[in-house]
Amino acid sequence: MASSTAKPYDSPEFWAGLREKTVILVLDDERLIRLTVSAKLKNAGYVPIAAASVDEAVSILKAHAPLFSAIISDIMMGEMDGFDFRDIVRGLDSTMPFFFMTALDPEEGSGFLKRIVSDPLSFYLPKAVGTDVLLKRVQRIVASRRVERFIQRQVEEARQSLVLAAHIQRSMLPVRAHLDDRMFYSAWSQPKEIVSGDVYEVIPFSDSQCLYVLGDIQGHGTSAALAMTAVQSFFKNLAHSGGPKGFGPIEVANLLQAFFRENLPNVSYMTVLICLHDLDNREVRWISCGAPDLIISDEGRNKQLETDPSRKGGLPVGLLPDTVYTDEDLVVDKLTPQSICIAVTDGVFDMSRDEEGFEKVPYDLLHRLRCELMKESCEHSSLSVDAFKFIEACKEYGYSHMQDDVTILLFGERTYMDGIFDLTLPLLPTAVDDAARAMGEWCRAQGWTEDDISRVQVVLEEKLMNVYDHGFDDIDRLHEVASVRLLKRRKDSAELTVWDCGTPEPSIAVAAGNAETAFELVNQEMSNHGRGRLMVRELCQGIERKRFGTLNETVYHVRFGQDEKGNE
Repeated sequence: MASSTAKPYDSPEFWAGLREKTVILVLDDERLIRLTVSAKLKNAGYVPIAAASVDEAVSILKAHAPLFSAIISDIMMGEMDGFDFRDIVRGLDSTMPFFFMTALDPEEGSGFLKRIVSDPLSFYLPKAVGTDVLLKRVQRIVASRRVERFIQRQVEEARQSLVLAAHIQRSMLPVRAHLDDRMFYSAWSQPKEIVSGDVYEVIPFSDSQCLYVLGDIQGHGTSAALAMTAVQSFFKNLAHSGGPKGFGPIEVANLLQAFFRENLPNVSYMTVLICLHDLDNREVRWISCGAPDLIISDEGRNKQLETDPSRKGGLPVGLLPDTVYTDEDLVVDKLTPQSICIAVTDGVFDMSRDEEGFEKVPYDLLHRLRCELMKESCEHSSLSVDAFKFIEACKEYGYSHMQDDVTILLFGERTYMDGIFDLTLPLLPTAVDDAARAMGEWCRAQGWTEDDISRVQVVLEEKLMNVYDHGFDDIDRLHEVASVRLLKRRKDSAELTVWDCGTPEPSIAVAAGNAETAFELVNQEMSNHGRGRLMVRELCQGIERKRFGTLNETVYHVRFGQDEKGNE
């Protein structure tokens, strides 16, 4: 039996042997009470650990609190009573069952019973209680805590499994943004829970044709996520096949229907929008299988075209086993170089002000925000981040509760704007080097001096390599991209903007107006790369930073040096 004076439990080996046992702390300043209660507990199969003072008990709990299943404590114990001790315990473990064993008479009006029951996990035991009653009460509460701990472990294990599943899901999706010589797309996706039932896929059929798919597996949680993974595998196989000649949305929809019928019968169904963007003919052919229609923003970016006036389309994929999609379900829309195609899952329309989902976002607000942001993004060459800003704008209006998974996919023809360099790149060291060289070539074509070109290249490389080194864990890093925009030379500076989804902490600190302090903090906390952040600090007039959900926007005002005549 444990004694407060002998202290046989000072060694790590003693505590290691208690991990699978039910341990109860007994605190009382009377040695006889400690011995008596400990003996009763030990005979019932428990492991009692006795303490003679609050200080001793606190010291034990600070080192080994997770091992204990309950505490039995006296109330009156000199300078610090049992209630003070309970306050300390609650700072260590908010759910520890706490039995107050006292000789105080509850009829004397001291109010201790009220103080005991003020804590829902505290219980009263008179010191004169019989052994059977003592053990019965302790057993009931301890067994309940054991079950709660088991459930908590199971829930945590399930959560960790879902987190891993979410990583795998994200790794199977296309990168969230892409920009090449002819086309662009960008995507934003967020599950209602940890895993998602939304899926999007981008499959280039040729240099001039690209297939875009946005689907929503009905349901939530694990079942929808498993079905989503199966659908992703279907599209990966389709992508590897290269898309047989003549393939279009109707053929893909029928293949997907057959896949559901053969592999996911009676499991789920899927609303899906399938679009084929034809750059040479400047048109988009699409079919909606129960999904929201394609949205096309065009001239002036504040005009939304009516894409499907005849209300074509078909049933969700997998809803009925004998569904066949035909050319009568196909919609063909002509595009201009400025056309932006927008696909959304219906979770966008379910965003609400309240958790229950009664006050949903009005459609006219969605339309107005979309038009405003599209116009701003097109004018500033920032379409790769438009979806992030759209969601944040909805949240600013109070519509921050998601009732369903939400995914937004934008795509269109690449357009070039005078005086603006932009690109999207994977976050890999070789890609960063290539981006710096491409930016240098563009700057030379603009007539910039080599000194000024080196300045913007240094800032770009430092920022992107810092995001690569510190912005992601090993699983996500290989699948991430960053977008870059450089505005043409102004009087004494250039504006370099970088968008990334790395860690919220600033890489090269944000501090327009107070850059020195911010840079010093960052230099203390993070290791240098290449030429170093202190050099970047000297190269920039100011740095601004915003965050749109998981997207970082960092703007560097890069100071120019002297021109060939020696002028600033």
